[in-house]
Amino acid sequence: MKNQLSRRRFVKDAALASAAVVAAARGVRGAEPVSATATATVTITPKDSVPMGKIGKQEFSRLMLGGNLVNGFAHARDLKYVGQLMKRYNTEAKILETLEIAEAHGVNAISSSIQDSLTVLRKHWQHGGKMKLIVQANIEGEDSLVQFQKAIDLGASAVQMQGHSSEKVLERGRIELIGKAVQLVKKQGVVAGVAAHALSVIEECENAGINPDFYQKTLHTQNYPSALRPDEHDDTGKWDNSWCRDPEEVIKFMAGVKKPWIAFKVMAAGAIHPKQAFPYAFNNGADFVLAGMFDWQVAEDVQIAKRALGNLKRTRPWFS
Repeated sequence: MKNQLSRRRFVKDAALASAAVVAAARGVRGAEPVSATATATVTITPKDSVPMGKIGKQEFSRLMLGGNLVNGFAHARDLKYVGQLMKRYNTEAKILETLEIAEAHGVNAISSSIQDSLTVLRKHWQHGGKMKLIVQANIEGEDSLVQFQKAIDLGASAVQMQGHSSEKVLERGRIELIGKAVQLVKKQGVVAGVAAHALSVIEECENAGINPDFYQKTLHTQNYPSALRPDEHDDTGKWDNSWCRDPEEVIKFMAGVKKPWIAFKVMAAGAIHPKQAFPYAFNNGADFVLAGMFDWQVAEDVQIAKRALGNLKRTRPWFS
């Protein structure tokens, strides 16, 4: 009963402006969620706050929402059904609800690929939501930067080169394409970044003077059951089971990088509890943490992040 009352209280805070619509759509526990095609405005009453930091002129919450909420992609190792389960659970209505919950708890940004359907996020904005979008863009075809321009046109607060794309560019010896993408975004007054799983991308960008506004780099320990084995050497693991094979090297190098750092895959796709993952990331230099969260995880994750930020043991200065 306590949980039911708690959810009803949230619903009142984050529901539609019309009391009549609220009563019909969400007044009873277990009733159908608000229609994704509703046109009324969502009024989100803050229930919590997350410490903020700046990247360029934009202010972002230290804890950000991962894009797998929208794209339904799951790094499930050999559990083939998990991706479909995510998509079945995260319906359009559920995604809208999760965005509202995240905003109510002080999370103000989500990172998502330009290739994902951003229809739900646009509906969130149309209904009055303020969630900021960090777009992951890729180079297309014959080195086209059309995805970066599309992201800007969509209203992204920040645009970054997606990790796999930047790594492919580096393999081709065409790091100048990263520079061109960064400059395209920055010239239009939008925050520009570079993401990577491989530390070599960040190293080469620094050596080449690419000068993005921020980096997004994976960071997690290898202390979990499905972590890299001695015979695995690629950045994501042979079975999609690791995203930061050299955490100590990453921490050491990023200590000297004077750019905001968004750490992602900090929970190794759910293999590490946020109680360990968040302090590890913040204490070892990350300025922001990107975390995949279901609706029922948001409140707890926000509290974990706040405790981590309130008990810091970091030596890297804040670059935001």
